[in-house]
Amino acid sequence: MMKQPSQWSTSATRLRILKCAAIVLCYLLSTSLVVAQKVGRDKAWQELVSTEGRFRVLMPDTPEDRFVPVIGQIVNTEMHAYFVRTAVATYVVAYADFPIVKDPRLLKKAFDNGRDRLLASGKFRLVSERDITSGNIPGREIVYDDGAHVGTDRIYFVNGRAYQVIFLRPQLGGMPDEMMKFYDGLSSKFFDSFKTDDTSARR
Repeated sequence: MMKQPSQWSTSATRLRILKCAAIVLCYLLSTSLVVAQKVGRDKAWQELVSTEGRFRVLMPDTPEDRFVPVIGQIVNTEMHAYFVRTAVATYVVAYADFPIVKDPRLLKKAFDNGRDRLLASGKFRLVSERDITSGNIPGREIVYDDGAHVGTDRIYFVNGRAYQVIFLRPQLGGMPDEMMKFYDGLSSKFFDSFKTDDTSARR
């Protein structure tokens, strides 16, 4: 008895299934964009003003806050972190106090050490790095990804205090341009709103 070809084995059937899969994928991408935009619009952002932290920033919801110990080779301190997780992104502002450093070479080494410790775990790939020093506020931006998410981490030193402002979003490879613009808008709104009591720390 001759074996009948399976439904998947015929070229016409494979083509129909692939076309259906492509349609479903396009639908999912467009739906995710609509959901992301709706989530971004549904709630008015609120300003977090930290008297103790000496900064202010806009966040899309009321942040949680945590204290995280920081163990260093020379200095042990505690980092105070505020964070918001939404359906589309994560927002973090953290700060910790360190001895005041004015030597640019030591500050550069501190930035380098922070980057190297991040990458040493092997979980992250460095995407880009740039100096964001503004006026008398030294700063650096590090962009990294873990294969699923992309993090943009801006670090500033202001009068003995280190600030980290972090925006974490999904990996957007192959996503529509509208989705890219949507996330660019979220990150700009977040980063541009961050200010310390000394001066604006943005670039």
